[in-house]
Amino acid sequence: MNKESFDLSQVEENICWEVDLEREFMRPRRTGYSFVIDLCDGIPRLALYRMKINHSISTTLDRQPPRGLLVKAITSRDGSMSSDNIYPIDNEVRKWIEQNLLKKRR
Repeated sequence: MNKESFDLSQVEENICWEVDLEREFMRPRRTGYSFVIDLCDGIPRLALYRMKINHSISTTLDRQPPRGLLVKAITSRDGSMSSDNIYPIDNEVRKWIEQNLLKKRR
């Protein structure tokens, strides 16, 4: 999946908004798409998360919400800004995604 040319409207109907990243690889495994915050070297980036039967792939998006919104989503759940990891989005980030990235309004 090329982040430069990827069209989110192709996956909009298959977005799983409620994904438990701690239990993601438990069976039965959910497949589809979600959004996560990918923290690498202290820099949070919104990413599209593609879940398949045996693996997942995160692809950071070109268009990003304000950094403070992502930091708040990580730290409000006791996440550490110094630990590279993927983190779930919160309701504020979801609202930003719906208003800025998706064509349909929920």
